[in-house]
Amino acid sequence: METHVTPPQTPGGHVLSGRITRLDRGWSTVLLDTSESVRVRNIGVEVAVGDVVSISADRERIDIVHPRRSALTRRNSFEGARGMRQIVASNIDTVFLVHSVNSPPNQRRLERELVLAFDSGATPVLVLTKTDTISPEAAEAARAVFAEITFDVDIALVSSVTGDGLEKIRSYARPHTTIAFIGASGVGKSTLVNALVGHEVQRTAEVREDDQRGRHTTVAAELIALPGDAWLLDTPGLRAVTLWTSSDGIERAFPDVFGLAGSCKFRDCKHLDEPGCAVTAAIAAGTLPAVRLESMRRLVAEELNVEEEQTERERQEDRRGFRKIPKPQE
Repeated sequence: METHVTPPQTPGGHVLSGRITRLDRGWSTVLLDTSESVRVRNIGVEVAVGDVVSISADRERIDIVHPRRSALTRRNSFEGARGMRQIVASNIDTVFLVHSVNSPPNQRRLERELVLAFDSGATPVLVLTKTDTISPEAAEAARAVFAEITFDVDIALVSSVTGDGLEKIRSYARPHTTIAFIGASGVGKSTLVNALVGHEVQRTAEVREDDQRGRHTTVAAELIALPGDAWLLDTPGLRAVTLWTSSDGIERAFPDVFGLAGSCKFRDCKHLDEPGCAVTAAIAAGTLPAVRLESMRRLVAEELNVEEEQTERERQEDRRGFRKIPKPQE
């Protein structure tokens, strides 16, 4: 299969270009435009699955990471990497936020995922899996709970066992596009990926009966070819949905709160006890759940904390003299 995933080569430019399909402890697997797959070192460069890269002529290392048109990014969850980001998926068009209908709906987690998705530059779609395990009425009830906070985000109800809803997922996988999946472990992500690909590419495992939680069956992010010249980027289950610095992701994930805020008497209204606050008035009238304002405040505070961590990390690196300066793009 011809990949054609990179920009055309320019005279005198780097010899080989391709797209990263997998990362393994300092090594990148790169699918070249020649359809050959090679493993190269990625030491000293920040790379992610989905990146378009140019590698050295000796095929030893990555020389250039080309500009990303989208990137799903979170704060690194490792405590020793405070103030650092983790790019979960790169150059994606649609990101599916996967939840299972046979677990209690988790609106607070979905809010975080929506912020990450909106900030990535990709289009978010909510996928509710395992609809074959409950009644249609219960599945619709779960959808309704999530719809309270998704607004104009599409929702797909899917069963990887019966095949119901799979065509809707496939409709997003248009030629030369990349779809990505994120979700907690045990929500049926790997089973869904296998159903879309048509054969087993990801190992699956049973979830525990007592809490419906599963083990991580996808151990590393991986880019997988789909029929029709599209790509699927699967990610390991995310236990922690930590925010990175947000552009307009929080505002887009909370259009109800921000829409009301525009009608407040004071432009700098904090939505506490100010007179003429449209947000607190809506909460008092019962048209805006108080938990939405509380959740938005937590996420804004978390984002500010990330910015402070970044500033402190940069200060320490400058003091030690080894702050990394990004390599210019060619």
